[in-house]
Amino acid sequence: MILIAAVLCAVLIGLLRGGSLQRLAHLPLRWGWVALIAFGLQIYLIYFPEPVGTGILSLHVGVLICSYALVFGVVWQNRALPGIWLIGIGFLSNFAVMMLNGGYMPITADALAQVGHSRNILSPEIGARVRATKDIVLPRDQTIAWWLSDIFVLPPPFPIPSVFSVGDVFIALGAFWLIQHGMGLGNRITRAVRRD
Repeated sequence: MILIAAVLCAVLIGLLRGGSLQRLAHLPLRWGWVALIAFGLQIYLIYFPEPVGTGILSLHVGVLICSYALVFGVVWQNRALPGIWLIGIGFLSNFAVMMLNGGYMPITADALAQVGHSRNILSPEIGARVRATKDIVLPRDQTIAWWLSDIFVLPPPFPIPSVFSVGDVFIALGAFWLIQHGMGLGNRITRAVRRD
């Protein structure tokens, strides 16, 4: 949700600065089709989950690794664009904490309660899945590298209450920067990529 907010804010601020959506549409992103495949794999992880605890060699973890490998490939191919490295750091952070915790993003029950999503917890046990997410419910003291997990909370009255990680913050900042440059400095970005 924080990414959606960052994109909307970036577009709005870009328009207020005199930027152009047409320039943004011509942002020279490479491997866009690979990003779509990675997104499709992420959708699979969300809506066709395996039971928690199926092991590090499970199909879930394999799909997770494949999806992030594709994401990192897209980041590398577009490394000359402003903000891309921030996006890459964010994805790496999220990937690391998920791999350290069985292939899922840890979140606390209290954080979910603060945003009104407790009803999405699928069972009362520790390690329960959260409906329509890649999250599992873990107490902080049972989470490896908890500081990389979903620890930041935007509760109501924020329009879109959400919980997010430091990796999500990096991704949002990178996307904001990329969109700002895409709307206002499109030609300059294009020349930089061509020189690369």
